[in-house]
Amino acid sequence: MLRKNRYITVVAISVGIAMFIIGIIGAQFPPSERIPPCWKDPTPAQLATECREIEAQKAWEKFPWHRQQAEAQDFFRQFQTSVAADRRDEVAGMMMYPLRVTFYTDRWNAQYRSLQSPSELLDVYDKVFDESVKDYVANFDANEVRGDYVVYQTSTGEIGIHPKTLGDCPACTFEFKVESIRSNWIFRTPGDAIFDELFKTDATP
Repeated sequence: MLRKNRYITVVAISVGIAMFIIGIIGAQFPPSERIPPCWKDPTPAQLATECREIEAQKAWEKFPWHRQQAEAQDFFRQFQTSVAADRRDEVAGMMMYPLRVTFYTDRWNAQYRSLQSPSELLDVYDKVFDESVKDYVANFDANEVRGDYVVYQTSTGEIGIHPKTLGDCPACTFEFKVESIRSNWIFRTPGDAIFDELFKTDATP
């Protein structure tokens, strides 16, 4: 019986000491959070990645998608008005440079040209804004301009619009610029007229 009591006493003391040591360690080294607060700058790469994903998800939820799309459509209506009125300087100011364009008479869809400034666009304005292109712009339903935070476009991409987000959402604002005009994707004049233009002596290949 005496041995049993001694054994129980030794075990109890050992357990007590162990718990005391664990308590000291816990006080010195408190458990770290699995995912640190995202306003801090976590060092482990994995936690940093998780933190960025959380912040991206929060930003996604706060982003005013419907307002951005409505404003992109309003921008296109302004673009329609400026093109129809032949306000060329105004149209040139609505572009994002370098501007990617194709001329209406270009043979290949992927044959992009890069215009570096408003003055370069004005020099070739009639080659970009052929009468058929103006007709396309005038008759396209602005409510059908679709896209996301990267790019908006008409139909299959004849005209691309770049949205720039300013400030923190949901109170952010947007700035829109036309980033590309694929004039040769718009086939509204008779084929003979296109080939006549292509084979003029001063035609651009």
